[in-house]
Amino acid sequence: MNAKERILAVLHREEPDIIPYSVYLETLQLAGLAVYEPWRKLLDKGLCIHASMVTQSHKVSCPNARMDIVHHYGSHTSWSPVDILMALDSPHDITGRISTPKGDATLKASVKGLDMSIQLPWFPEDGFIIKTLEDYEVIKYLIDDAEYIPYYDDLKEFQMILGNYGVVDTFVPKSPIQSLIMLMGPKTLALDYYMHQKEFDELYGVIYKKELEIYKIAAESPADAIWGPDNVTSLITSPKLFEKYSLPFYNEVADIIHKQDKIYIVHMDGTLKNIANLIAKTRIDVIESFTPPPVGDFLIEDARKLWKDKVIWANFPEPVSLQGQKAVRLKVREMLNSAAPGNNFLMGTSEGFPSFLHMLTTVPTILKTVNKFGKYPINKI
Repeated sequence: MNAKERILAVLHREEPDIIPYSVYLETLQLAGLAVYEPWRKLLDKGLCIHASMVTQSHKVSCPNARMDIVHHYGSHTSWSPVDILMALDSPHDITGRISTPKGDATLKASVKGLDMSIQLPWFPEDGFIIKTLEDYEVIKYLIDDAEYIPYYDDLKEFQMILGNYGVVDTFVPKSPIQSLIMLMGPKTLALDYYMHQKEFDELYGVIYKKELEIYKIAAESPADAIWGPDNVTSLITSPKLFEKYSLPFYNEVADIIHKQDKIYIVHMDGTLKNIANLIAKTRIDVIESFTPPPVGDFLIEDARKLWKDKVIWANFPEPVSLQGQKAVRLKVREMLNSAAPGNNFLMGTSEGFPSFLHMLTTVPTILKTVNKFGKYPINKI
């Protein structure tokens, strides 16, 4: 089997020859596939690529709104066009404004480089986009004003580029409650949930309704799977919030996706033990980036017992790499043993290593260990 066949086999609950081990395409960077020799060697040895955040299946415009973002580079400048081009990747500040007939929303952030600017508005300095109830009206206007159209060209292009090295998902917005967390931050969300329940639920409902349009477009795309970047953790999404808001949404969009014979993957990389029983009630197909201890709080073997109808795409807990490659090998074997015989199970690297050097040394170790001990079916030791 090649890398793509292995991943798809597990996603469709079939048997792979070896447990797939994947890294995000964003981790390798597309250029690395072509010019970086160590990655090419790993790909030839079976490393799988999971292109989860590369393409969307829609385009959007808000005809009655305007967004202006200014990048402040300070003294990182020069007379030379070449120097100016290189300076674009230097650390800098960003300020911005989204203007609507209902008012404005402001943005402010410090980023490490140009590639980080795409994270706006996820980590702004000034308290997220929604700060007051007045901002609710701006966001609701933007949601209602948004016009979505299908666009599959980028998806088809990346499928062609990646070939048999892995799979290309189409990624969709975070589910409504996770979107609200990112728009207003945990503190404002908690306060507004208890102090302004009516306004909170109205905004949630507007987001919910609009997102259904996007998920329907994604379900009809040529992608094999739809990937939701939810970053779920029970530290913020409590059982009460999950049951009231997440569970109904996940199940409704899962039905939309399943009607098109597509796989629904949701990124849940946090502490999940407190909401594990509720996750079991969802019709999500794949819990991706499931991270066991020492980072997460839920064991692989316990998750497999509880989530019998789900595929677990487990993330290797990257801080283990700080303990050396022997510890990495032992952790990989522990994860494989916990997943034995290995049905409905994949391994991946989906979060950041402590450093680029740790990634360069650890990814080959993980792959070598999986290739040696991850042949399906896994013999439990």
